[in-house]
Amino acid sequence: MKLLLQAVTIAAVLLSNSLIAGVQSAPQKGSRKPAPPLVSAPIQAKTYTIIPAESSLTVFVGKAGALSFLAHDHNIAVRSYSGRVVIPAAGAAAGSLELDIDAKSLAVLDRISEKDRQEITNSMNNIVLESGKFPKITFRSVSITNFNGPNLTINSDLTLHGVTRRIAIPASISATPQSLRARGRYVLKQTDFGITPYSAAAGSIKVKNEVIINFNIVAK
Repeated sequence: MKLLLQAVTIAAVLLSNSLIAGVQSAPQKGSRKPAPPLVSAPIQAKTYTIIPAESSLTVFVGKAGALSFLAHDHNIAVRSYSGRVVIPAAGAAAGSLELDIDAKSLAVLDRISEKDRQEITNSMNNIVLESGKFPKITFRSVSITNFNGPNLTINSDLTLHGVTRRIAIPASISATPQSLRARGRYVLKQTDFGITPYSAAAGSIKVKNEVIINFNIVAK
């Protein structure tokens, strides 16, 4: 991705400049001219691997309906996912971000009974996500726009419930040659992906169509 490439390039340039400054500040015998700058090595292509143990990917599902006071909001964590960020060599085309999620790995974080947790998990897998039929959720970046310091928009193809749609996710990115981090949130409409929001009691208890995805992704 362009911004990540820029961040890695800047880090390398800063390191190179610090070396150059040290050489230029030293007086040269028999000459008033500063020493010629050191030539830094070219930036190499790099692949960062997403580290789930240091990352978080959660979904907030709000309640709705006339009897919503009888229901609960739900916080759901994605437990199993993998991915990578590819940064090309300086001057090459833009890099890419890929993320693959196991749809069956979504787990309820709420403090509820194990019976309720199991019921919610079964409904989520069998009715809402149909994870037996659509076991994978995939995310593939397409382009990066709206640069504003560390903030940007990641335009990507999201495949969920067997439906692929182009989405624009606002994010904040920080990167070094050793690691990078992406933070942000995105409001997703279930019906955009052919999902019918869960409901019960003739629709008097249901969840909202809009769910909030929060992410804090670390890659090294």
